[in-house]
Amino acid sequence: MGLEMKAKKSPLSLLTIAGSKGRVTQRYPFEEPLMTNEFRGKIEIDESKCIGCGACVNACPPNALELLSSSSGTKTLRYFIGRCIYCWRCIDVCPVGAIKGTREFELATDDVSDLYELLIHEEAKCSVCNSPYATVRMVRYVATRSPSTEGYVSMDPKCRQEKFVKAIEMRFGGLSA
Repeated sequence: MGLEMKAKKSPLSLLTIAGSKGRVTQRYPFEEPLMTNEFRGKIEIDESKCIGCGACVNACPPNALELLSSSSGTKTLRYFIGRCIYCWRCIDVCPVGAIKGTREFELATDDVSDLYELLIHEEAKCSVCNSPYATVRMVRYVATRSPSTEGYVSMDPKCRQEKFVKAIEMRFGGLSA
């Protein structure tokens, strides 16, 4: 009972207390919000750098990044901002540095399609069996980084393995049973 009596104050006394303390909140959106350097917002993917390797997709815990194949010969990297937890693991694993973090946090929208970002890559097809296996940009990236893979980079993993086994057989005169 005594506690309730103390808690009740007149509106005039509350205004007096509030006036003496001053404003304690930010006047957002009229003032910039207070953010530390460690604040993590949405990611941005640089289309000119991305090779479509899928490393970011494998590292993404909530599956906000997906690499989708289509029948039209393309692979689409799809980023769904609504699912992202802003852990930035994708930034850490990107081999070409195509992903960077921002401090952007004002992402509210009334249209869910605004929360999707798409990046379309052309699929590379195997030179032997013509099946899709990677993106063209990824094949070029691998070919320029390791010249020793020149004879194998244009093939899917199955054809690559068969070619390698045949090369070993030729080198050592076939497999003995």
